Amino acid sequence: MVEQRPRYVALFDLDGVIIDSRAATREALGALAIASATPLDPTALDSCVMLPPVDALLSLGVRQAREVYRDQFDAALEVAIGELRVFDAVVSGMAALAEAGVGLGVVTAQARSRLRYLLPPAVTKLVDVVIAHEDAPAKPAPDGVLAACARLGVPAERALFIGDTPTDVKAGRAAGVLTVGAGWGFAGPTALRGEGVDVLLTTPDQVGPRVLMHFEGRPIQSQIMR
Repeated sequence: MVEQRPRYVALFDLDGVIIDSRAATREALGALAIASATPLDPTALDSCVMLPPVDALLSLGVRQAREVYRDQFDAALEVAIGELRVFDAVVSGMAALAEAGVGLGVVTAQARSRLRYLLPPAVTKLVDVVIAHEDAPAKPAPDGVLAACARLGVPAERALFIGDTPTDVKAGRAAGVLTVGAGWGFAGPTALRGEGVDVLLTTPDQVGPRVLMHFEGRPIQSQIMR
């Protein structure tokens, strides 16, 4: 974590960027559908993993989906979290950014109660701010990105937001930050290009100080190391 106001900020979505929670989410949704005596179509289950959990449960035909989500989803996801995958190269890139004096933050749609098992411990040690579901309106609203910038005392024009969906790109653009696409995430490179992302990364090992070169089209490594 930075000990003084940073010159630049790198903000990260969680799911699809730092972690791959698809398998765990799929397992949790399937378990809830089965517990609700809903006939389970594996193809439908695969296609609804990217949806918000309530919408996914509705798509699966689960009755009283909102109540099932409210009362049972967190427990089902925690049980399934053994399927969680961490993109270690992203975490290493975050560490390199922190070493360069860049402020770090996470802006996620996940509830704060889930972060104890979704946010990797190494990331918890690195980041300066975490904006969770309860802290700001959901993306594509820019509020979460702007809140993270405000807490770090850095204007949006000196911040970037790395996300993996068109919704993330819309939120970053609305906030006025540099939008960076994580091509290894949920939506994929084609969808991110279609949304007009400023910078597209195709592999996790591209996360790091080099991405800062895209600010104003010139290297700024020397500036942030002062």
